[in-house]
Amino acid sequence: MTTKYETTFILEPGLDENRVNDEVERVTGWIKELGGEVLEVQRWGKRRLAYEIHKKRDGIYTLVLYVAGAQVVREVERRMRLNESFVRILTVIHVPPELSIPKIDAEAVAAAEEAGDD
Repeated sequence: MTTKYETTFILEPGLDENRVNDEVERVTGWIKELGGEVLEVQRWGKRRLAYEIHKKRDGIYTLVLYVAGAQVVREVERRMRLNESFVRILTVIHVPPELSIPKIDAEAVAAAEEAGDD
């Protein structure tokens, strides 16, 4: 079964543009090689880290949106962890924006408020 995933990774801040491009191409190549389909690549560029990692304050962020099976995600993350250029990796199941906003039932809220007034 295939699912839509988002993998966000942070690369070492000292990498030059060519090396960053190589690493991003390497990741998308692994996904394709393992049977996944890359839908989108967003390069967010160099940004400040929330906290220091390996004595670094900055990192180069990239997000890859793709469709694949769970075994593809495990293998891609394993390969990324073996490469010292990757500082952090996070993969989550993609949730479309329209599903992430909770729908509020006005009648249920009104009923709950009435019940709380007792």
